[in-house]
Amino acid sequence: MIYPATDQYINLANDALENGEVIVYPTDTLYGFGVDATNTEAIQRLNRLKGRSQPLSIVLETIDHMYEFAEISSKIKPILKRLLPGPYTVLLSSRNRELSPLVQNGSPKIGIRIPDHFFPVKLVELFGKPI
Repeated sequence: MIYPATDQYINLANDALENGEVIVYPTDTLYGFGVDATNTEAIQRLNRLKGRSQPLSIVLETIDHMYEFAEISSKIKPILKRLLPGPYTVLLSSRNRELSPLVQNGSPKIGIRIPDHFFPVKLVELFGKPI
């Protein structure tokens, strides 16, 4: 089924993520595929759908939340505040091992997005985990 990315359907998207399903959601630039970034089976399903198994970026809701997943120096934080939320993926040294290993697929780096669109940001906040 296709549902619009509105507050009315955010709980439906959350339930789909909790059930290991793949969702499609809007960002400030385009639509993205999303799954629970801690669920290896869901990521395998996503990789089959995409026909590839490269490292994936995660979506978070705030710059402060990024500290849980990446090494961020005091020099980088002002740059992040200028860029995010926005149409950028930042690539930083990873510090979290709670994510599925398929997210980074062997890379010591983690790609992080904070889109300038309410739906994925609000969804990550509701879900409580990166997508």
